[in-house]
Amino acid sequence: MPQLTCLWNRPRLERYADGTLGLSVTQSVKNHLNHCSDCRDRVEGLAHLKALVRSALPEVAEPDWTGFWAGIDARLSSEEPRRIQPDPWWMPFWRPVWGHPRLAMGSVMVVALVAVLSLWPLPGRQGGMPVAWAGPVVVQDVDTPDPDGSVMVYSTPDQAPEQALTVIWLFSPAGSSEES
Repeated sequence: MPQLTCLWNRPRLERYADGTLGLSVTQSVKNHLNHCSDCRDRVEGLAHLKALVRSALPEVAEPDWTGFWAGIDARLSSEEPRRIQPDPWWMPFWRPVWGHPRLAMGSVMVVALVAVLSLWPLPGRQGGMPVAWAGPVVVQDVDTPDPDGSVMVYSTPDQAPEQALTVIWLFSPAGSSEES
């Protein structure tokens, strides 16, 4: 009758029959086999199957290596030694990343972030657009000689001349359709 320890030992029975388990796991499986006849029968069946497979294999003759090393030695002595190429400068940085997908992806994301942040247009740079901040506005003049039209001039107070902003709105009378 299967026991609870059979669930832990059954996946290890094939490796036990082959003799490829570690020392402590082998001892644990051996102790289990002393108490469990089902698992012992499975190991005996695996050993019988292993013996049948080995008996079905033909005997392979040992290869003849007599001419092999002489050919290798002749080729090594006839060839010019090659100069060893040094690694590129970036290889020591890439080797720790190679073969680790998460680390490689993180490295690519860091490089992309650095590139984006270094190329991003900022307000003080050449070609960058200055940022307009909302602030107090002063209405300077609303008089016009035309009684039906109105002019409004808005400006920002206390700003340096290169940062000052002035907006002029011209309102024409409601009935006129003049375009300029």
